[in-house]
Amino acid sequence: MRLLSALLSKALFAAMMGIVVLALGSNFVVIAQAMFHPLKVVQGNSMSPGINDDDAVFITDVTAKELSLGDIVVFGDPENHRQKIMHRIVDFQTHDGSIYAITRGDANSINDPYLVPLEGITGRVWVTLPKAGLFLSHIRTMPGFISCVICPLALLLLYLLGRCYLEKTGTNHGFLSKELIPSS
Repeated sequence: MRLLSALLSKALFAAMMGIVVLALGSNFVVIAQAMFHPLKVVQGNSMSPGINDDDAVFITDVTAKELSLGDIVVFGDPENHRQKIMHRIVDFQTHDGSIYAITRGDANSINDPYLVPLEGITGRVWVTLPKAGLFLSHIRTMPGFISCVICPLALLLLYLLGRCYLEKTGTNHGFLSKELIPSS
């Protein structure tokens, strides 16, 4: 019975640590998205097989001088200014003294039908996180925010309140009496 109690205590401790990590990670993602918008959710498969629908991409700022052939860049859709397009630079072309990028999606057989001014490129893809867009899309909803941020923090608060109660009453054993971060 004592072994079962010890195993249960360790399992609950591990679960609580997992919840704390989930809450902190989710909070970090929510705050980073609100402040910097570095992660974008991919919609569409024009960059398959490397970047697919529901992947998340980390976008970095880029200047015209830093661009090179093969870069995957983000720019405004010339036909719909509310949309962004993410395609690869396949060539450069000078037209009327200005330099333009010729772009194409990796899954597309032909180049895009328009030239992209280098000043119109708003970022470059730095890292791709496969299917992480599903989590980002979920966390941006109210149920996602509640399940990934509010609930884990509420559980952590309940743990800390229970621990304080046990310390005050002198019953200092079991799961709640364990320190989440042991002091050295």
